[in-house]
Amino acid sequence: MDWIRENKPLAAILGVITAGSLALGYLLFGAWNSYSEVKESYLAQGGQVAALKSSRLSPDENNLKAKRGLVDEYAANVNKLGGALLILQPPVLPVKDIEFQTKLKAKIAEARKSAVASKTVLPAEFAFGFDEYTSGLPKAEAAAELSSYLDAMVELVKLFMTCGVQSVDVLERSKLPMEQEPASATSQQRRGQQQTMVGPQIFEKREISVILTLDQGPLQLLISRLANPSDMPFFTSLRLLRVENQMPEGPLRADVRVPEAVAPVEGGGTTAAAPAADEIKPPPPAPVDSVPVIGREQLKVRMEIDLLKFIDAAKGASASTPLPGR
Repeated sequence: MDWIRENKPLAAILGVITAGSLALGYLLFGAWNSYSEVKESYLAQGGQVAALKSSRLSPDENNLKAKRGLVDEYAANVNKLGGALLILQPPVLPVKDIEFQTKLKAKIAEARKSAVASKTVLPAEFAFGFDEYTSGLPKAEAAAELSSYLDAMVELVKLFMTCGVQSVDVLERSKLPMEQEPASATSQQRRGQQQTMVGPQIFEKREISVILTLDQGPLQLLISRLANPSDMPFFTSLRLLRVENQMPEGPLRADVRVPEAVAPVEGGGTTAAAPAADEIKPPPPAPVDSVPVIGREQLKVRMEIDLLKFIDAAKGASASTPLPGR
């Protein structure tokens, strides 16, 4: 007590600090309790939401009507998109078998002429992947689809040349089902069962495999233009891309050739008119002491491109799709 009487200001300050600490501790304790309650409530509600998402729908009439309404809305949107895609893709025009062969040979000649102008090297036996039809006619029923397929391959090769591809080393394509031999009854039945299980098919996928030699800049340009409708009118999807250096290993020291420096001519060379005596001459160039060893090689790129062709089922197949479990 004597100390408090002798140090009243300091005692008052300590008393205020003590009272404030007790009040702050009380508020902190209350806030912690409130936080714990809110956290437990949030975790409980999160568990309930997860349980509801993972649980199956109750098989009553109201849920069935709600599910049918959502499925019908989704099917309508899908059908609108499918109809728009059918309009955007180039149409398939009727073509006879002999007309297709004539068109193929003309496109091959045009491609070789364009390759010379764009300095793009094409394979020796280049036929856009239709090699068998340069000497033989296709099936009459497959001529129209093959003509549309050829148009897509022509646009793809044009895109290679426009983007600055140095050489097209390999160009292969998958065959259409109508080009192949008719399947047996067992395989047709199995294919029909698989289509029934996965639903109606709305597009056909045609696989194109290419190996290109090009630089990094043309590769980036090619990838971006593949998805641009103004550059590639056909629907494409880049499924696989593998990039390797044209030279996997660096050159040997013996293979590196340093160019010889050209020695300056004494007296500055002979000219028709003698230079002025007070002319300032630049110093001779320094001899070459280093050359780039790596970084100038091209890239070897393998691309697997899916050419997508939407069929008539794309604009009306989903509306008749049955609901799962009904």
